[in-house]
Amino acid sequence: MPETTLKVLRTPARPPWTDRRYPEAGEDPRSPFQRDRDRILHAAAFERLQHKTQVFIVSEGDYFRTRLTHSLEVAQIARGLAGWLGLDTDLAEAIALAHDLGHTPFGHAGEETLNRVLQEHGVEEGWNSNTHSLVVVDELEVAYPDHPGLNLTFATRQGIARHQSPFDRPAPAFDRYPQPTPEAQVVNLADMIAYAGHDVEDAVAAGLLDPAALPPDSPWQVAWRRAQEEWKTAAPARRPAGSRTLLLARRARRHLIDQAVRAAYAYSLQRARAAGITTHAAAVAADAPVVALPPEEAAAFEALVRHLTGAVYGSALVARQNYKGETVLERLFDILATRPKLLPPSVQARMEACPQEADRLREVAYYLASLTDRGAFDLYAELTDPRERAMGHRREP
Repeated sequence: MPETTLKVLRTPARPPWTDRRYPEAGEDPRSPFQRDRDRILHAAAFERLQHKTQVFIVSEGDYFRTRLTHSLEVAQIARGLAGWLGLDTDLAEAIALAHDLGHTPFGHAGEETLNRVLQEHGVEEGWNSNTHSLVVVDELEVAYPDHPGLNLTFATRQGIARHQSPFDRPAPAFDRYPQPTPEAQVVNLADMIAYAGHDVEDAVAAGLLDPAALPPDSPWQVAWRRAQEEWKTAAPARRPAGSRTLLLARRARRHLIDQAVRAAYAYSLQRARAAGITTHAAAVAADAPVVALPPEEAAAFEALVRHLTGAVYGSALVARQNYKGETVLERLFDILATRPKLLPPSVQARMEACPQEADRLREVAYYLASLTDRGAFDLYAELTDPRERAMGHRREP
């Protein structure tokens, strides 16, 4: 194995990893994973991520992250780390761009709401955003005249199904491999690095968090100190105008990403050598992911996420926003589940084809998950606000 890359673990561009659900004719100069990436970029579900909440509801300001900007940041980090490790950058980018396609409006509060209302209506498995991301790319996207979905490769679909984070559970029993591809492992790590960085930056901008108050061994605190040193050594006459705190937060996020990617690169090489993993087959058959942060770095990031859970995700401001989103989704589910004629014709047709009540209720949840924050608010107002208003015409998801 080369000393500086994991190229021998790269996912091969051949079956079963390039298998698609439907055969495709014709030649294409792009690789199978490049084609996946491009299909995801042009998907309607990807477009809608621009108006879906990351932490702060989109209507609260123009400069907070959305699901779209988060996905783009994950893709940038994943492509960089995958390239450094010698893995397939196109596959890593495709998985990263698609990893949140199944997420609801109103962030994780929306997911928890759909999970709760489905279970209350007898759908025991509730809601799993990874499972729904697969439904989106396999069934709900409309892109071809002869089959539903985007017809992605197995490798990209596996990376979507087996995305894992403190907020996301892998889709159950998707495949027989103990581990997802190394590229999917890169995306799982890049997701955490991305939100640990930008959620703190957004919280600083919102006035919810003082970076100096983070635990002293936090990766953000280390990065913050580096940013402060840069400020001290910068020539005063050349310092940019604007908020010093926001500038330092941006620089600290940059340093946090750099620190984490460098640590993951070195430790992943070490793990592969120590375990004697020298083939792609061995990587997906291993007992644990090959791509990872060192244990002490991983523990520090987990502690940072716990801190964010209390100080930011659990703050009164975010809690009020979450309550508003939860209320809207819960009420919409109750209305549409009992009055399906209010749904778009395409959703009604899917419901009519469902033999079981649980499947019909899932179709209602699929429709609600397709809405943006603004779309959910508009639909709620249309159905519940007694004041006269223009209903307008919305494009179906």
